[in-house]
Amino acid sequence: MRTENALKIGSREPAWLPGTRSLSRGTKGLLSALVWLLVSFSASAHAGDGPYVGIGGGLSMLNENAVTAPARDPFTALNANATTDDGFAIRGMAGYAFPSGFRVEAEIDYRRHGTGKMDIKSPGSLAITAALPVFGIDRSEVRPGSPALEQALAAYSNLTPAQRGAFEEGIKNASPITVNGNFSMLAFMANVDYDFDTGSRWVPYVGGGLGVATISIDTEDVNGNSFADDSDTVFAYQVGAGLGYEFPLEEGRSVTVSLDWRYFATQDPTFKGDLTGTEFDVGISGHDVGMSVIYGF
Repeated sequence: MRTENALKIGSREPAWLPGTRSLSRGTKGLLSALVWLLVSFSASAHAGDGPYVGIGGGLSMLNENAVTAPARDPFTALNANATTDDGFAIRGMAGYAFPSGFRVEAEIDYRRHGTGKMDIKSPGSLAITAALPVFGIDRSEVRPGSPALEQALAAYSNLTPAQRGAFEEGIKNASPITVNGNFSMLAFMANVDYDFDTGSRWVPYVGGGLGVATISIDTEDVNGNSFADDSDTVFAYQVGAGLGYEFPLEEGRSVTVSLDWRYFATQDPTFKGDLTGTEFDVGISGHDVGMSVIYGF
């Protein structure tokens, strides 16, 4: 990507909105100066024009995930918080940079995490796992549509509210429980980024994007019994920022190496559990930190 001098413009003091008149003259002056600096700095931003391709990757850190499901007879609602191990993110992108400083790009990225623990506040259908030994039913035989599940549901439905409450308390007291397995996301994003011209080869940027993500889980308990093995495709979005350094090449080409940060989140995916077939939602959000390399044509 090529660099060129950009035109700088000034800015008049902005009009104040109702309610800001109570600000002191000094505060107004400071805010005016900050606005002027931001406007003049943004007006000097640029990017080399032309197409580019890039790759990137780094550390992916998911926030604590809320796991929820509505109540369904004979179970209470599921309400839990799940953690995942720090994982990795890799991405590839292709786009076009405009002299104004804006870049538009298409991106494919992949994230993968190991599952961790689940802190259960309300167990929902998981409470039946504490009752299975009392019913004389083998957990490995219980799965959606199986005779063992029908037997377990009938037995659990015949319990008194107090007995069900005792099994629920047993699950809550045993938490956080270990969940083995993995958690992955494949996302297709359309991004808009903005490069700032610092008058040097250092190129800070901000940006964001919208897209879709296919989220997959494959989890089991410590005894090897499957919790869920399912996937869902949902809406996704991200925002980010970074700092790059541009290395010029011959014929106007360039290589830019940057340090990147991104916040990534999705609509809650819905999965089906392998114990009773209960559908549950998982909140997804987190941060990526890493590096990328962009080759500008």
